[in-house]
Amino acid sequence: MDERLLQNRINMKSIVLIPAFNEEVAIGSIIDKSLKYVDDALVIDDGSSDNTSKIAISHGANVITNKTNQGKGVALKKGFNAVRDYDVVVTIDGDGQHNPDEIPAIIKPILDGTADLVNGSRYLDGFEENTPAYRRVGQRVLDIATNISCGIHVTDSQSGFRAFSKKAVGCFRFRDTGFGIESEMLADAADNNLKILEVPITVRYDVDGSTKNPVSHGVGVLFKIIKDKFIRTFKK
Repeated sequence: MDERLLQNRINMKSIVLIPAFNEEVAIGSIIDKSLKYVDDALVIDDGSSDNTSKIAISHGANVITNKTNQGKGVALKKGFNAVRDYDVVVTIDGDGQHNPDEIPAIIKPILDGTADLVNGSRYLDGFEENTPAYRRVGQRVLDIATNISCGIHVTDSQSGFRAFSKKAVGCFRFRDTGFGIESEMLADAADNNLKILEVPITVRYDVDGSTKNPVSHGVGVLFKIIKDKFIRTFKK
């Protein structure tokens, strides 16, 4: 990190938001690595039945706890409402798929002032060989639908690894309670004329703990993208 970026890093208050559901295996490591690059960590424990909250607290994170599992959209809404005083907000999933050591690359455009929303893309340089075939097809469909709906061009519309400027934090509706929230946030960013930039990130698929059927999940997200487009168009 050059001297100018380092000065910005010193002057700007930063936090990582980690929505988590039964992530006791990975959460401690994610917090430890993230706190090397940001000032604070906030875990939104979305109704976990394991030790996610206890471990998160022991590793230095603040924790918001939902008594029941309410969905990623709800978790992010609570998280964003709690971090409005921060200059840089990073979101990262709690399952260990993302590498917190890539946070400097994610936040650099925010520190530079060249972006309001930085989208970490697993596919900016194309699909990796280890990307499962069903993910390639499903992801491509959701990317096309999101881009058409929002009038933008991103290569990874479903990424949970993102950075936001202070200007961006208050721009989101959080209507979707589930995983359709990723596309919805891009739509809100576009509607508010935020500067969106993508940077490449890596991903681990061997730690995917999702219990959702990937086909039904993808169809559900696609339906929500289309529905949200109609809602936004009608309100205009």
